[in-house]
Amino acid sequence: MTVLLYGPPGTGKTSLTRAFSKRYDIPVCVVESDRLVSPLLGDTIKNIRNVVELSADIAKKNGAFILFFDEIDAIGSERSNIHEVGEIKRAVISFLQVIDKVNYEGVPLAIFGATNHQHQLDSAMWRRFTFHLKFDFPDYHLRRKIIESFMKRIENAKIGVDPAIYTKLEQEYDQIHKIEQDLSNKLGHSVSEFEDKIFLQEIEKKSINKGLLYLTIGYSGSDIERGTRVALFKAIHTELLTYDLLYSSLSLVGGTAIHVDRQDILSKPTQATHRRRNKKENVGSMKPPEI
Repeated sequence: MTVLLYGPPGTGKTSLTRAFSKRYDIPVCVVESDRLVSPLLGDTIKNIRNVVELSADIAKKNGAFILFFDEIDAIGSERSNIHEVGEIKRAVISFLQVIDKVNYEGVPLAIFGATNHQHQLDSAMWRRFTFHLKFDFPDYHLRRKIIESFMKRIENAKIGVDPAIYTKLEQEYDQIHKIEQDLSNKLGHSVSEFEDKIFLQEIEKKSINKGLLYLTIGYSGSDIERGTRVALFKAIHTELLTYDLLYSSLSLVGGTAIHVDRQDILSKPTQATHRRRNKKENVGSMKPPEI
């Protein structure tokens, strides 16, 4: 089995692979693909073959094994790219050959690959992977669950969480959900934050409280986790995580979407705009955490 996971960083590609491994009790080896690349002629090809052959041997002995190539574009870039050197082009060919060999011999080895730069992958590499799973930034439904799950973990760690976080999060969720339903009924089809600019425009116009869910459009789960950690760092002194503290910390770390090719989709203000608004509205007026 071959599976390609692609999408922005921090959206759960590696986590899903580890969860799959744990769920089916199959050992997994995570390989940082860029570490296979060597400046010495022929060593990159040798490294690729060695890691696949070793994994194949383990799979035969154990009955199953997962080989996960993180950032697989490091060894699978488009061969027609004039900027790629010959060594990388030969590495692509070698990788395709070892995948074909594993499949032909029926080795119980599952090869997973993850990339944040799917457009740079060689077309033949795409075809070698049977399944393609696209990862995207979490929508507002999932962002609410992610934020609430972090809050529950904090409470379990005996750190106080301001109930206003849950209250304001629910109020904002209900507002956005109503906008989504009304817009879907009007247009005759479902809408998405990342595919329909009109949805964001309606949120901009009709939302009374633009809180955590609006702020975190274009945030990955990792971004939200980072912001929560920053907030906790400041909450050590007060022993209470407040809404304003969480908001200002999330605003400080920013979202991954501003660094990848999603700028045209996100028609909402930039993080800098959010911070200017915060000053005007006196939201999260405390000093940024000193890290």
